[in-house]
Amino acid sequence: MNLLSSLLAGDVDMNFEYVASVVITGITVVFIGLVLLVVILLLFGLISKVRRKSADKKAELKNNVKTADTSMPKVETIKPALEIEDNIEEEIVAVITAAIAHMSEKSGKRLAIKSIKTAKPQRTAWAAAGLMDNTRPF
Repeated sequence: MNLLSSLLAGDVDMNFEYVASVVITGITVVFIGLVLLVVILLLFGLISKVRRKSADKKAELKNNVKTADTSMPKVETIKPALEIEDNIEEEIVAVITAAIAHMSEKSGKRLAIKSIKTAKPQRTAWAAAGLMDNTRPF
């Protein structure tokens, strides 16, 4: 009988050599798969690093082109006044302005406040009650 027919029939002799060869083969296949997975992930990391470097170089070149063009006279723009609703206190405006200034420093971008308004409720009282009723835990 050949091996396939003996496997199907259940007549396999489970001696030490057979079990050891199956175990060693299984462990070897698993570790080869893991090594291949690590290699593939490393390659993806290298590819993304190269793309990121090329994108950084392009951005740097664009910034250099923008800063090199200083022949145009600078025109000062008139900033519109900050629009604030009447019922907002000055301390609240000061805190919001300080928070935006801090965020601007951290991000390196220049942020500006155009207006400060109170948030209006999105749902009516009946809609909120229905939502609470339908989402109440059991």
